[in-house]
Amino acid sequence: MQKSEANKAAERTRRHLIAASGEVFAKVGYQAATTRQICLKARANAAAVNYHFGDKLGLYTAVLKSSIKLEERRVAQHELLSLPPQQALSKFIAMMLESVAGVGAQDSYTRFMAHELSQPTPRLALVVEGIIRPRALLLCEIVARITGQSANSRQVRLSAHSIIAQVMLYMHARPVMKLLWPEWRMDAAALRATAEHITAFSLAALEGYRE
Repeated sequence: MQKSEANKAAERTRRHLIAASGEVFAKVGYQAATTRQICLKARANAAAVNYHFGDKLGLYTAVLKSSIKLEERRVAQHELLSLPPQQALSKFIAMMLESVAGVGAQDSYTRFMAHELSQPTPRLALVVEGIIRPRALLLCEIVARITGQSANSRQVRLSAHSIIAQVMLYMHARPVMKLLWPEWRMDAAALRATAEHITAFSLAALEGYRE
């Protein structure tokens, strides 16, 4: 019984550390974050990170894996590929834009990933394999269905890059856009309108590559 209670307490501490570190990493990035900051936020012993995760990188890896699992549930590949390709593209763009635009609950995830992409950690390969590559292959498959070309063709890959570049603008250029267009806001309504625009713009371009 005592062992069971100890295990439960250890698991609670691990969960608290992951939740607290997710917020800290999202705010300041991996490089600037300290285990002391994280332990204070989690109300854990100063040695808790090393005890439960080995070191800061081990904790960061746990946070990444948790984020990857949540994103896998949110963007279900088989569901998109069961839709007509134009509708699949529209839904894919909307979900990706929600991920990178930082609206509502996605804001912490957006800032977390923005730090990783701008200042890569030793776990960038995990991000690529767990999140980026599956999305890229899914987008290539959708584009291939629209154009009638092979998903592995150079044209399909370039088209996929162009589509995702439109989406990623809203992660990397937000500070610039706020200065360029002071009235700009990315609320839920603007998110929908932007997703519709990117979809229409992309479909118009893809029509020119249809075989």
